[in-house]
Amino acid sequence: MTFIRRALIIDDDEVNNFICIKNLRDLKIAKEASYCTRGREGLDLMAEILKNEPDNFPDVVFLDINMPAMNAWEFLEEYKTLQPLFPHKVSLFILSSSVYRKDIERSSQYEAVTDYIIKPLNKDKLLKIQEKYFS
Repeated sequence: MTFIRRALIIDDDEVNNFICIKNLRDLKIAKEASYCTRGREGLDLMAEILKNEPDNFPDVVFLDINMPAMNAWEFLEEYKTLQPLFPHKVSLFILSSSVYRKDIERSSQYEAVTDYIIKPLNKDKLLKIQEKYFS
């Protein structure tokens, strides 16, 4: 059952991106899934979609913490400025290999963050996300 129209993964780890998209498709959780490997690229893509194709705006964003040039915290600061323009609510999940309590606590300080997920985003975790947030 598809419960996400469009998912966007923002992570510099190509293997993780492949696994995430494969799991989203295998479980038929997302109708469409794409990725960006840089935070700035993700913000620019979202701004472009807002401008040109607002009906195709992502419903869910999976965001890695540690990326070159722009980490998740820098991304979230700029994301807040775009958020009032979104055509609908976006569920943003931090998706990180970091198990540091400090990172988990910091993520909870951002209203935009729905939850913190430890990598990998396997099928069991996706089903739990579906049950908890999209049932």
